[in-house]
Amino acid sequence: MAGINWLGRGLGVVCAALLASAWAYVLWVPAAGLTVTGINVVTALLLVAFAVFAGIAAAHGHAVVLALLFLASFFPVGAFLIPTDHWLKWVGWIDLGLLAAAVLIWATRRREAVS
Repeated sequence: MAGINWLGRGLGVVCAALLASAWAYVLWVPAAGLTVTGINVVTALLLVAFAVFAGIAAAHGHAVVLALLFLASFFPVGAFLIPTDHWLKWVGWIDLGLLAAAVLIWATRRREAVS
C-alpha cells in the first residue's frame, strides 16, 4: 500500500508541475497561440498558484486538499478545454491526473487508531 501512496504523490507532483508550466507558458510566451489580457491574466496566474499548491499538497499526501484544488482548476477551465482542438486540451486531461492522484493518496492513507 505504501507504494501506491507514493505513486499517487508522484503523479500529483508531476501533474501539478506540468499544469504550472503550461499556464506559465500561456502567460509569458506570445507564440502560445492565445492572447491573454485583462481578467484572463488573473485567471492564468490563479491557475499557476493552484498548481503549485496542488504540488505541495501531493508531496505531503493531503488528498482532500488535492481534490479541492482539482475542483477549483478543472471545472472553470479544464472541463471547457478537453473537447477543444487546441494544445491546451491537455491541461484538462492533466487536471484529471490530479483527481487520480487524490484518489490514490486517499485510498492508501494511514488509518488513525480509535482509542
